[in-house]
Amino acid sequence: MRKLFTRLVICLLLFSGVLFLLYKGLANKYRYDVSADYRYAFQNSEHTRSEVKLEQGGFQLTKNNIPDNAFLEVNLDATFSGYFFEPSVEIVTGGSRAVQTLERGVSGLRYLNISPLLNSGSRDFQITGRHLEIKDPLAQLYMFHNKQNLQQSRIMVIAPHPDDAEIAAFGLYSDKNALIVTITAGDAGEYNYDEIYPEIKQHYLQKGKLRVWNSITVPMLGGIDPDRAINLGYFDGTLLQMYQNKALPVKAVYSQISDINIFRKQNISDMVPESSGKANWYSLVSDLRALLKAFQPNIIVAPYPALDSHTDHKVATLALIEAIQALCLKKGSLFLYTNHFSLNDYFPYGQAGELVTIPPDFKAANYFDRIVSYNLHKPDEKLLALEAMNDLRLDTEWLTVKGFSGLMAEKLLETMLFKERSYFRRAVRANELFLVVDIENLYREEVTYSLRGTM
Repeated sequence: MRKLFTRLVICLLLFSGVLFLLYKGLANKYRYDVSADYRYAFQNSEHTRSEVKLEQGGFQLTKNNIPDNAFLEVNLDATFSGYFFEPSVEIVTGGSRAVQTLERGVSGLRYLNISPLLNSGSRDFQITGRHLEIKDPLAQLYMFHNKQNLQQSRIMVIAPHPDDAEIAAFGLYSDKNALIVTITAGDAGEYNYDEIYPEIKQHYLQKGKLRVWNSITVPMLGGIDPDRAINLGYFDGTLLQMYQNKALPVKAVYSQISDINIFRKQNISDMVPESSGKANWYSLVSDLRALLKAFQPNIIVAPYPALDSHTDHKVATLALIEAIQALCLKKGSLFLYTNHFSLNDYFPYGQAGELVTIPPDFKAANYFDRIVSYNLHKPDEKLLALEAMNDLRLDTEWLTVKGFSGLMAEKLLETMLFKERSYFRRAVRANELFLVVDIENLYREEVTYSLRGTM
């Protein structure tokens, strides 16, 4: 009997150890303390706030002054199962429902995006938690009104690479008066097509040409004519080098070509600025200045430098701001996105089709005037647009039996460990979310300092 008891204790300790290691492995992917409160600089923004009481798992909006976008601040705590499975909240109103997933082990203040449900016709919202509990029945509702009519606006999308415009804003720009400006050819990154082009220089030259073609043609799936989709042909992975040595022309990272016109000549638009072929900072700012002047957008979509970890994304927006200030533009707004969240590669959490909320911020460090959550009316069309981007597809390693088996094993392992980074999971959502900054505020040093982050 004593031996049996000892064995049971040992098994229990081993089981507890396995559970602990499993939890640590799952939680470490966030790279921040999941028990810390989210905190945002709402005090700088144009919002209204009201207190709501959650009764029997729900709350009610007043009928007056329904906002365009709203975020419910709630105090959450994961249950025991919520340390191993992703906790989520289901929000139901009328005949509409939406799901928002949070971090394993979540505890503290979080913000539920109820924006996509505001036009359901119902004012009664029911909230059901899975693997979590709502600790406090008192919640704060932050509400925002759009400054522009999004359907009638002139929208200019800045994409550092081919596919960034589609990942961040395919729904927003589709079937509107939009100009898609891709800065680089996307001629770096993964060695995806080595089975077809084993020689490195040729591989990246062909990859760049293919991705330029993608950036010009894929917007057609969103109703954008190819003469309103432009690729400037700068070299992927070199924008920081251009920023640090502004007059010095750079070469492509792998192919070592120095003439951006090799890629730029694929454009068919009459709006493409003339170029000497040199890839330097002054040329990039001049190109953006010319396009801003020609198109005169009142909404400009671009990466949020302080939130995006990719240096090309950070620097692309710095070049845009410099071009805006050179033209002394004051009207309109920046709609800022992040495709490479700086804290980890998994945000937004959860599965395709779920809600995207505000990216985590723990120090109220990121400035915004408003928040816009744009409903994706046809998420399947965004899925097709991403699928049409060659660089988001499987590596051509799948062409061999051995390579295909390896890719499938890797995919299965990622799924089992809940560590899938695919944009087909992260970007095909119920909404697209933007932190909005009015262009007139780009002339305030504290605003540009906040946007730049560590740059």
